[in-house]
Parts: sequence; C-alpha cells; structure tokens
Amino acid sequence: MIKAVIFDVDGVLLDSFEANFKFFQDLMSFTGYNPPTREVYKTTFHLPMDQAIAKLIPTADEKEVQRIWLLGKSHAVPYQEKSITIPDNCESTLKILSKKYALAIVTSRVKSRVSLVPQLTALQNFFQIAVFFEDTEKHKPEPEPLLLACERLAIKPNEAVYVGDAQSDMNAAKAAGMKAIAYTKDELLGADARTNLFIEIPKLVQKIG
Repeated sequence: MIKAVIFDVDGVLLDSFEANFKFFQDLMSFTGYNPPTREVYKTTFHLPMDQAIAKLIPTADEKEVQRIWLLGKSHAVPYQEKSITIPDNCESTLKILSKKYALAIVTSRVKSRVSLVPQLTALQNFFQIAVFFEDTEKHKPEPEPLLLACERLAIKPNEAVYVGDAQSDMNAAKAAGMKAIAYTKDELLGADARTNLFIEIPKLVQKIG
C-alpha cells in the first residue's frame, strides 16, 4: 500500500529551466568561462550543481569545480526566481494528495537555493520532510536521497512513489525499490506511469499502488 508521494523539484514542482539556464550562463561568465548554449545546458539541467559545472567545464579540476560551486551556492550571481512557474493545478492536486498520503521532496538543489524560490516556499506546508543536496553523500541516480526520505517518513521504500522528470529520477526510484511516475512527455525507462498533467498524479498513484 502506498503511504507517501515524493516529488522532485526542478521540472516537476517548478518549471525552472529558464531561470537555471540564465543562472549557469551568468555563473560561467562571472568565473571567467564561456556561458553554455541552451542545447549544451539541457544536458546538465537535472544534475546537481557541482556535476553540472564539471560537465560544462571538462578542463576544470576538482578544486576549480569546488571554487565555482561555492560561488554559486553563496549567491555570487543573482537567480531569476521571478521567471519560475509552478504547474497548472499544482496546489489543488497537492491538497488532494495530502489528505491520503504523506508528501515529501527529494531534490539535488542545495537548501539555500530552494529558499530563494517563493513559488516553492508557498507550497511547503504540504510537505512533511525534504531531502536536499547536503543531506546525502551520494545523489540521484543513486538511491540514497530517496532512502533517507523513507527513513525520515518512517516508511518502507515499497510504500512510496517518486515523481520525477528525468531518467536519473527513474533510476534512483528503481534502485531504492519504489514506484516511479515520469512527469514528462518523454518515455523514461523504469517508469510505472507517465503524465505531463499534474492533475493526473493522484489517479496514477492510486493505479500503480
């Protein structure tokens, strides 16, 4: 029986691609590197910030990646949170889900960058717990963040559904032993269900549970 629904942030609870793209362009320019094109940035959108930096600057060593990551984490360049939107019917759908399931967040964002997004903080009362980048040593597609969420919710992994929009989300869910809903138009391996309409999530949770 499903007891909890766990959500990714970027691409699921938030339509944040444009804001993140602008942030990485500004961060690369600020630190002396060429800003990524839209197509190049797409390949890093679902990565944690340090991994995205390493992929965008393949010539950078670990120390340089850490330097840039710390600058990004410390808000050395502005983040355009006003350009972020939430999905249609997001709040009403979370309200429906919260009546039957515990809700949680698992994200590769650092905690300080989540607090910058008022659209997300406005939804925080729906969620019992959140797992951020700093909370685990390993990150998606490894299962550790999802397993930590289950531990904090006091449930078994097979009692949870993870809603994500990337293949790394599906891989993490499967490795953790939980069901997965792909919130995307694309086919993702390992997904138990797929939709690009937020309002359909409660029906899918019930169906795969």
